[in-house]
Amino acid sequence: MPKHKELSIQTLKKYNLNSTDIDKLFDDIAVLAIEGCNKPFAMVSFIDADTQWVASKVGSFPNEINRENIFCTDMLKQTDVFEISDTLIDERTKLNECVIKTPNIRYFAGVPLINYEQKILGTLCVFDTQPSLLDKHQKAILKLLAKDVVSQLALRRKNLELSNLIDLNQMITENNPDLIFAKDSDYKISHANTAFLSLFPEEMRDKVIGHSTLDIYSDAEALTFLVQDKLAFEQGKAETTEHITFPSGEMRTFFITKTRFDDDEGNAYLLGVARDVTEREALIEKLKKSNSDLDEFAYIASHDLKAPLNAIKRLVSWIEEDANKVLQGDSLEHFGMIKNRIDRMNMLLKDLLDYSRIGKNDGLPQTLNLQESVKSCCKSLALSDSFIIEADDTDLVLPKVPFELVLTNLISNAIKHHDKTSGHITIKCKHLKHDFQISVTDDGPGIDPSLHEKIFMKFQTLKPRDEVEGSGLGLAIVEKVLANYSGNISITSDVGKGATLIVTWPKANNK
Repeated sequence: MPKHKELSIQTLKKYNLNSTDIDKLFDDIAVLAIEGCNKPFAMVSFIDADTQWVASKVGSFPNEINRENIFCTDMLKQTDVFEISDTLIDERTKLNECVIKTPNIRYFAGVPLINYEQKILGTLCVFDTQPSLLDKHQKAILKLLAKDVVSQLALRRKNLELSNLIDLNQMITENNPDLIFAKDSDYKISHANTAFLSLFPEEMRDKVIGHSTLDIYSDAEALTFLVQDKLAFEQGKAETTEHITFPSGEMRTFFITKTRFDDDEGNAYLLGVARDVTEREALIEKLKKSNSDLDEFAYIASHDLKAPLNAIKRLVSWIEEDANKVLQGDSLEHFGMIKNRIDRMNMLLKDLLDYSRIGKNDGLPQTLNLQESVKSCCKSLALSDSFIIEADDTDLVLPKVPFELVLTNLISNAIKHHDKTSGHITIKCKHLKHDFQISVTDDGPGIDPSLHEKIFMKFQTLKPRDEVEGSGLGLAIVEKVLANYSGNISITSDVGKGATLIVTWPKANNK
């Protein structure tokens, strides 16, 4: 037998053919084989592990016959027509039971059924009770009919796979907790899964398929459905969050995706998938309120604490003046420490106030010159001339207040954590396709890569606050501002090599 032609029981099983379910699909082919080859008997058979069983036959053969008794062993070694002109004189067949007993076969011709994967599935055979031979034309007919059997099998296999896929899709749809439905161009429900139907009272469920169901909703809800349906039909897809009151009186929130599709006849439909997000939306609202309350608390606390803190500082200064002639040495130094702590608290309150204000009244994007913005920031920081700060002379379109808040904190950080009393800071801007990329580079001590994540944490500083004054909120403020505009910040730095903080800020039309 040629190596590329193999008997495959597993392959045969893929066609869902077995000896207890003899298929009549091939009756016409058997009849054509008889007529085309001018023989009284024909048979289409398939082979399992030890038996050749008949799928279609014309003539008196048992449905199951031993493979050895019907010459299959020899025929399955061939790829072309296998023919025995006289079985009584052929050494391979003269003692075969099918020859010496009923049905007394004297002539046999067959073709193996070889599928597109080069697997042998069975045979197409013709028989006669008289010695005979097929001519060239008859052999060609037999081979063509064998190919037709294989084609029918391939079609059967595809249909079986399609049926299994339909069953799988049906199971997925029916067991999916999402609401899945289809609507026709008249907005009538043509299909709905169990989850969708379960939202209707039981007595109404038989009135869902084939109906629009719009009449059971309020006018406002029905109008919303229609608007989204029309949008999906026109644009191909629509997504929305809808609040729906069901006939039971229950109100739920759904995120709904509607997608248009056309059937084979060109009729338009909508496939809808609705996910219940009621609990999620409630949690989001709760979280928003919680965040709002926290921001409000931070604003009130930082704002209202400033006045008494400034009063304390003035009071300490007065006491220091009055006690200046009485107290000496460490005692006077303690007054300075108190005032430093008050200044630090004021800085913390200012940063808390800035943090709580992020996203509130930021203003619209406007054309800003980077050099001018940097000058404005440096002026507010009251910097000495010992640091050289250079910036690109380029324009950006960004909201002024949050942008300068970011710049101020980055410049302040670069100077505050510098290891020398003088230094050089460079601020550059790249105009990318969708973003502005602003980099702030210093020639300071650099930051160990293992600490890169820590510097963005709230109230975290790399040095004790007695060495470096700061609230630990500077980069947290920058990160929150950028998050509010879908931007981000990253750092490139190593010990002794300075640091570069890179801000990516989406352009206004790409937010």
